Amino acid sequence: MAFLIAIFGLLIGTLAAHVAEAAMAKRALAKPACPFCTAPYRPLQWCATLAFLTGQGRCRQCGRYFRLPRLAAELFLALGWGLLVGLNGLNLRVAFAMLTLIPLAMIMVTDLEAKLVPNAIMLPAVGAIFILGILCGPALPTLKTWAWWHAPAGGLAGFIVLRLLVTLGVAVFGPGALGEGDITLATYAGMVVGFPLVIITLLLMIAYGGIGAAGVIIARKGSLRTAIPYGPFIVLGCATTLLWGPQILHWFLS
Repeated sequence: MAFLIAIFGLLIGTLAAHVAEAAMAKRALAKPACPFCTAPYRPLQWCATLAFLTGQGRCRQCGRYFRLPRLAAELFLALGWGLLVGLNGLNLRVAFAMLTLIPLAMIMVTDLEAKLVPNAIMLPAVGAIFILGILCGPALPTLKTWAWWHAPAGGLAGFIVLRLLVTLGVAVFGPGALGEGDITLATYAGMVVGFPLVIITLLLMIAYGGIGAAGVIIARKGSLRTAIPYGPFIVLGCATTLLWGPQILHWFLS
């Protein structure tokens, strides 16, 4: 079951990546084409993962490789969906958690590609999770009981922490350290996991961000002032919390 759900997640991730690219470019959704020469892709190339696995990861006209953010989004959703079902089985609450990963996969594309967190993606997602969070609670697959305020409180915590980090980052490193879109993304992630597990998400976000920054410095491709997309670290923190948040919190408290 988990494997089949992962394959389905790969297909949905393919669609999500194409929608994200259209939102990023502010254009209508159309058949996938090379972003460099606009040559249409073959049907098998519509999915970046299948294209690379079958040796068709280049545009047949200009010869340039596909952009890796598409591949990252597809694999993120496939792995996330497969793990959610593998760890918890398939039920309505797990399906709820699976759906919340779709906007996160889309942000993997836009932020890795252009350091953008488009409002066209995030504002509808924030509105939807706000309503569903009040009605159904946070999207944690193992959640048994909740209060109506748990999801909004998580979103508020995410908003406040990222607002402070953005202000601090701009003061210390200048514009570009963190963006306003990261605040919206953290608000969404906070509502997905709710309070108090939003604390785990924020701690993981900082830890993943530190690892990413260290990797850039060790690779000698930047410094502490190098602007790197922060959205993927928020995405990974949220996804990790959905999968193992209660266990991590229990480990912290024990």
